[in-house]
Amino acid sequence: MIKRTFLHLPGVGARSEAHFWRLGLLTWEDFLAARQVRGISRERLAQWQGELQESLTYLDEPRYFASRLPAEEHWRLFRHYRPRTAYLDIETTGSAWPGLQVTVVGLFDGADFQQFIHGRNLEQFPRALNGYDLLVTYNGSQFDLPVLRAYFPRLKLPSVHLDLRFILARLGFRGGLKGIEPRFGIKRPSEVTGMDGYMAVLLWERAQRGDGTALELLREYNRQDVVNLEVLMEGAFRLNRDRLLAWERQSRSTPLHTHL
Repeated sequence: MIKRTFLHLPGVGARSEAHFWRLGLLTWEDFLAARQVRGISRERLAQWQGELQESLTYLDEPRYFASRLPAEEHWRLFRHYRPRTAYLDIETTGSAWPGLQVTVVGLFDGADFQQFIHGRNLEQFPRALNGYDLLVTYNGSQFDLPVLRAYFPRLKLPSVHLDLRFILARLGFRGGLKGIEPRFGIKRPSEVTGMDGYMAVLLWERAQRGDGTALELLREYNRQDVVNLEVLMEGAFRLNRDRLLAWERQSRSTPLHTHL
């Protein structure tokens, strides 16, 4: 999807991008090969082709594209940088900072799942983020990340944050994480079905009183919160991509000559 994107070019909006697609300019390579493009001056074409050449040199740097794309279009970066993406969710002793304690942090990269638990290894969490370029959360921009920044003042987060709460809302999926998951085919294990953040607080309190079973249940609840984000992000990416590629199907039904 990233090489189908033109919104990062100066002066290019959604209508211009759709215009390029309708002309059959579906990728950067298509655009770079064009000697002229209908409705664009030669000077502007040369400028944008120069920008796309630069874009090719920055393909390993998602920060470059995130700084140039509208925030609501950052989802386009997911598939290209998926091998360097982490999914994150935290549990706490409450819902409002200050006055709460981070109890569990779950981190998943599509293969390995890690948990960092207060009183055990929580201080190792900041180092675990090294090497990731994208971070996926659900409502993390309003809760998880502000809490973590306050808790770890020197925390260095990945350069791009994809908050599924807002990505999914723009696709018509509103509400809490647990209510949206079944619409993407996700079914949680019976032992954590129906659990919510308040119950997670109670489980931590029980664990502090020596209930090992409560801690294991809390850890499984957190694991589900984290690993399910990958399924939701993949689904959101696919839905957004298919919505945009409707333009491509339309352009194919009316072929135009653009490479003159």
